[in-house]
Amino acid sequence: MPALGINAKIAIGWSIVITAAVSSFVIAKKQVDKQRVENMLSRRRMREANVGEYEPVGYGNEPYKRT
Repeated sequence: MPALGINAKIAIGWSIVITAAVSSFVIAKKQVDKQRVENMLSRRRMREANVGEYEPVGYGNEPYKRT
């Protein structure tokens, strides 16, 4: 096996670094997308649960008034 020159060693190092960086980015993106979908589903459930008529909230039966 021939000895590797300095440029070959640098190329191997860069290929390892770039592969690791791209892999890390893909994994992080998948996790962010998964969390985003989870949040969207949670918000949808809250919107669907918040349906109906409610009594006004305030002092007694009067609705809240700003002064």
